[in-house]
Amino acid sequence: MDRAGGRVDVSIDLPFYLLQALRLVHAIVEAGFTICVEPEDKKAVILLKKVFGLDFKVGTAGVKKVSGLYLDHLTPITRVGSIERQLIMPQAIFTHCRGRWPNDRKYDASFAGLLTESRREAINGWLRLSGLEEIQPPPAPGLFGRQVRRVARRLGFPIEDHVGTKNVKIQSSDRGRHFPLKAWNASYYDLMLNSKFVLCPSGDFKENGVVWTYRFFEGVICGTIPIIEEPCPAYEGYRYHLMSEPLPSLQWSREDAEHNFALAREQMTVDPAELRAEVLSLLRAPDTASETHTKDYDHRVFAT
Repeated sequence: MDRAGGRVDVSIDLPFYLLQALRLVHAIVEAGFTICVEPEDKKAVILLKKVFGLDFKVGTAGVKKVSGLYLDHLTPITRVGSIERQLIMPQAIFTHCRGRWPNDRKYDASFAGLLTESRREAINGWLRLSGLEEIQPPPAPGLFGRQVRRVARRLGFPIEDHVGTKNVKIQSSDRGRHFPLKAWNASYYDLMLNSKFVLCPSGDFKENGVVWTYRFFEGVICGTIPIIEEPCPAYEGYRYHLMSEPLPSLQWSREDAEHNFALAREQMTVDPAELRAEVLSLLRAPDTASETHTKDYDHRVFAT
């Protein structure tokens, strides 16, 4: 099965529309495996192949399935057999982003993503506190505009509105909700790489007490310091600011950025040799179901 240390074809029984699953798949590929996907899941990995050389094949017939995987988006927990992390990220993303840290960051703060009402309210509160212009809702599209947006979403094109001030960049965008850009949104990462701080309003399930967001960790990898709406256990150990602190009182620190990056790499990556051994052990074990825990929520909305 191990082909004397060569690559091994595997498939996984986890939903590819979860970013948590995609990052885990990428890490498994780094450990010496070729991921085999169903045809409808190709759109979820095609950009990862283009940017990072992700090794995948289309078709799972006769391919051994890696069972015993566990995802809990709401906590979060990612588990591969006996290996457990909050999130498991591939080494390649850390290397890719760290090599692009600029000497000078041209924006004081930024946000790119879906501006839900709760997120808009949180960001506007911070903008008011900082003496900056609030975000105004973009004008509602007419009949033709709504039709264009529906077609664009169906075809995988993003819908964006650019707002903000001179040094604070705010993008209202649904890029993080649709493939293929959901897997790797280069402009999203480029914006954070050029920002000193990233605004991190709470996640999709704030009303259920779940406040962590991918944006926090993605920003950390890009060297930007998170400004969060509220703390949570997933953020423990990291250096960040709160939205109760106005922008003029904040100063970006390379020491803080390096601390956060090192902590994220330590907590969210797994040595490829260790991960390979664990996946091979799962392949030899009797089949057990992989699990994705989302309680009763529609996990298709989970995004950055």
